[in-house]
Amino acid sequence: MDETREEARRNTRARFEQWAKNPTCAANTLSAVHNVRLDKAAEAIGLKPSFGQSPFALARGNNFEWGLFAEDASRLRAALERRACLPEGSAGFLDLRLKMNGGSRLAAVDDALAATQTWLQGLSEGDPQPASIVAAPMIKIPRGVILPEALLIIDAVTVVVEDGKPTLTVGEIKVFPDRGGHTDARELATARAQAGLYRHALEMAVDAGGWAADLNVARDGFLVFTWPGSNQPSIRPGEDLSYQAVRAARGFDRLEEVAGLLVRDDDFSADAPQLIQRVLEADTAYSEACLSFCDLAPRCHKTHIEKEHGLVLGEEAARLLGETTLSRAVELMNGAEPADDREADLQRQLESL
Repeated sequence: MDETREEARRNTRARFEQWAKNPTCAANTLSAVHNVRLDKAAEAIGLKPSFGQSPFALARGNNFEWGLFAEDASRLRAALERRACLPEGSAGFLDLRLKMNGGSRLAAVDDALAATQTWLQGLSEGDPQPASIVAAPMIKIPRGVILPEALLIIDAVTVVVEDGKPTLTVGEIKVFPDRGGHTDARELATARAQAGLYRHALEMAVDAGGWAADLNVARDGFLVFTWPGSNQPSIRPGEDLSYQAVRAARGFDRLEEVAGLLVRDDDFSADAPQLIQRVLEADTAYSEACLSFCDLAPRCHKTHIEKEHGLVLGEEAARLLGETTLSRAVELMNGAEPADDREADLQRQLESL
């Protein structure tokens, strides 16, 4: 049981990220809160799991992050200074990563939590030479939003002191390429959502520690992607995370509500049969994003095909068609008489495509 609980503690970041990809889906929310693996749920109803993380993708991601933080984060620092996320000549690197994640000194979750608390306390007390880059601070959210407890590891935080008050800015690191205006929109939205989630978590931790008067959490953040075809960092500074932080706050309310439904203290196994069944029976909210991470997506996709829902053609088609079925849309495109003004307007839009 101790091993099961510890695994659940270490896995909370991945579960938060899974939830953030589709926070409106009750099944996804239950899976994230209760540590139920979606591939195990899929196997329970005869679906073949297909979204396990590629070992090659994991290796590349780990190598990218290792390169950013090597030599006191010199590569990341240079990129941040070029984009004015840090002032030129910035200094100081604090590595709060666990050893299992590439760190050099912290062996356990509790060590990382304590080190993060010490760092924040030191900043609030006026650390004369604070590290300007902090890798992987671990935040314990003072609410029961993920079971057995909500722990988040922020990829990176920059610290800039102005008028004697440190400002903390959250950074999210992703290994996918930054292609300017052609960057994958779904990946970009996910990165922003996760950065907003971590900004809100950091704000909560600062408030809970009584440090809000001494520390400022920036409303914006920065995203770290790769240059196409390389492992060099591409920085997107000044990302306004206000909407994403508000969305995260509302999501935490929902997560806390779901967490309160757990009736046993020991149900944190990723393949607990009773929890798998609970996920399978929960309401779903299918979206395009589900196809990129959820092993239950084929079930939901099939249901929408049977209902002839426009969402099977994508979210833009769903917005256009509304409640109109696919077969009815085809009829309208082929010249059928509209039944009302709404269908007449839809027919005009379909003919203009």
